[in-house]
Amino acid sequence: MATRKRKISTSKKTKRKVAGRSPRNRKMPGWIILLIGMLAGLMIAVFGYINGWVPKPDNPNDQPIAQSTQTTSNAVIEDKSADLKIEQKKDYDFYETLQGMEVIIDDKELKQTQNRVPTSYILQLGAFKNIADAEALKAQVAFIGLTAKIHSVDVNQTIWHHVRLGPYKSGRKADIVKKNLDSNGFDALILREK
Repeated sequence: MATRKRKISTSKKTKRKVAGRSPRNRKMPGWIILLIGMLAGLMIAVFGYINGWVPKPDNPNDQPIAQSTQTTSNAVIEDKSADLKIEQKKDYDFYETLQGMEVIIDDKELKQTQNRVPTSYILQLGAFKNIADAEALKAQVAFIGLTAKIHSVDVNQTIWHHVRLGPYKSGRKADIVKKNLDSNGFDALILREK
């Protein structure tokens, strides 16, 4: 005969956790909370509308309401209605207003603008005695997508290498490129080309 071992029971009982089951303490999903809030707001709005808390429009048909004024004379009323009709018929005409604003330019002024010499603008980034420094600055400018040129000049038997961009036909275009250079850490001068 086999002897059975008896388990001695202890006062503490332990619960086993079953794999795959989550605890019953689940949170409510956000969309349900949103739906409950919207329904509660809708119910409050309907309740307020029924009880007269929401103001109703004074004139739901958008028709003008004639206001009566108490006067002893009918002539005064007719004069006021005639003035109102004139103001209502008065309409703004854009084209007639523009015809009255024409400006005539003299031939002398036109000839002065035609005889102007077009100017172009150059951006100078730096002037170096060493060509290697000028080449290094030209390469840095190339990294931001602009093409620079090196212009060599002899000043008092010393050769200076100028790093320049341009020429630009308008000062506005030169200013746009200068702002781009400034935002990338380059300091440039705008020069007029002769």
